Amino acid sequence: MSDKIEGLEDLYSLVQDETPLAVRRKHADNALREHAVSSFPADMSIIVAFDEVLQCFGIGGQVRHYYRYGTYNLCDDARKKIWFAVRYGSFSEKPMDAENMAAQPKEMERRARVQQYYKDKLIRDKLNGSSEDVWEQRNTLLSRPFRE
Repeated sequence: MSDKIEGLEDLYSLVQDETPLAVRRKHADNALREHAVSSFPADMSIIVAFDEVLQCFGIGGQVRHYYRYGTYNLCDDARKKIWFAVRYGSFSEKPMDAENMAAQPKEMERRARVQQYYKDKLIRDKLNGSSEDVWEQRNTLLSRPFRE
């Protein structure tokens, strides 16, 4: 029994180690969570979401994904977005003034859900990692690019 506990403690210590990558991701996650939801788009077009699903399932989208990752794409993100758009999106992105919106609490709730969707998607994408994890951003310009 104690061998199992020691093994679990070793595994737990490996997971708890703070690598620079983990620290960077944690910092990015905290920064994103502090963003106000109101800074994200408040409307989602069903037509745009449908176009994204068609592009993903199309020949070009599948060939691109196979070339980059070596597998075919099941388009989970695009499918989730289209179903969310059908439920909370709109066919036209017409601007509403604040007075009309305040009179329609359902519209306010719909817009808040769309903004929360975009925020959650951004957080998920940042936590999955990107090329920013590998490459450092250059802070100074090169004096003679492509000639050095």
